Amino acid sequence: MKYYFLVNPCSGSGKGKQVWQQVATYLATTAVDYNSVLSKYPGHPHKIAAELAPHHQEIDCLVVIGGDGTLHEVISGLIDGSQNNRLPVAYIPAGTGNDFARGYGISTRPLEALQQILQNRQERVINVGHYYDSLSGQQGIFLNNFGIGFDAAIVHATNNSRAKDFLNHHHLGTFSYIFKAVKVLFTQPPFSVRINDQQDFTHAFLLVASNHPFIGGGIKVAPGQRVDKRQLELVVVEKHHWLTLIWSMLMFAGGHLPASRYAHVFRGTQLKYQIKPAQYGQIDGEEPGKHAFNLELTCCDYPFWQKQE
Repeated sequence: MKYYFLVNPCSGSGKGKQVWQQVATYLATTAVDYNSVLSKYPGHPHKIAAELAPHHQEIDCLVVIGGDGTLHEVISGLIDGSQNNRLPVAYIPAGTGNDFARGYGISTRPLEALQQILQNRQERVINVGHYYDSLSGQQGIFLNNFGIGFDAAIVHATNNSRAKDFLNHHHLGTFSYIFKAVKVLFTQPPFSVRINDQQDFTHAFLLVASNHPFIGGGIKVAPGQRVDKRQLELVVVEKHHWLTLIWSMLMFAGGHLPASRYAHVFRGTQLKYQIKPAQYGQIDGEEPGKHAFNLELTCCDYPFWQKQE
């Protein structure tokens, strides 16, 4: 086996560098055949992956060390770099939320995650969400979630918080998320959604399409969803009354939102919906901007080289 490690040393406010030091120290005691490269700026993991994609005959597995955003960039780059004979990926989480690791069953302990890779003997196929927005012309993938409204506004507020780096450095990133969530609860306006050209919601507050159960560093927004299942799940929550909204948000925080009678759940390999007026969006924690959306979501496969816990 020939491994190639792509490391984002800045992920998790420097956690990526620490994790790579542990992994590299261990690898130095083994006969594992590998190369490594460190990303140097935002967007660099995508560029590196696109350049490595055609070399699938020389590399058996591309191991990503970073956060969910880094993994997103890498798989996106690999898809852009080669439409055929795709290079299998594995993942050692070194981010803040690490939701994909939870959804797939990857250990958050670096050396255990490494063993899940080294002991694997066959590739597995994972589901990857693909989106196309006909209004902006934007398209791409999501490994975790595509959210619009409440959760996306939280991501925007958190990403633009002066305290974000400080809290992440002291492993308090979840506290920042919760603090912003309370604020957004009172400021996020309702919006209109039309689902699959047939069902309308005029007071939508939260809309999340998910590829696996987790969002926001461990909150279960889609408990029954699996990353190895060719399906996406869309949850819509409306804002009609403050008491029902607060109850829904408590259900959301507790991981029981789909079971709430105030939540509407749609599942399928293809989902279409239109959102207006302009809203914040988040794709695996990254922001596509604030605008109206006309989305079509579909499923695609990608090879993964890692045992599940």
